[in-house]
Amino acid sequence: MTPGRLVLAVALVGSAVVAAYALFIDRGLVLSTVGFLGLGVSLAITSVLLARAAIRAGWAGRGGKSVGAALLGGFCALMASGSLAAAIIFGLLSRAS
Repeated sequence: MTPGRLVLAVALVGSAVVAAYALFIDRGLVLSTVGFLGLGVSLAITSVLLARAAIRAGWAGRGGKSVGAALLGGFCALMASGSLAAAIIFGLLSRAS
């Protein structure tokens, strides 16, 4: 595992923990905004890296790995858009209150 992947994995897990803590235990809007923003950015970077891996695997003739990486990358992109949308909504709500 490269250092970049390790940092990305720590960012994914850390921001998911912060978002879950803010939603279920603390119930703070600002903390949940930060957690969802970090989660969305981490998932977006992961989806770009998986798209690159899918293209490389396709050019190398590994169809199964290419399809798997593309599906996982698409799922990460959907999760990233949802997390960023939640961060925007929570940010607007925290500013209004």
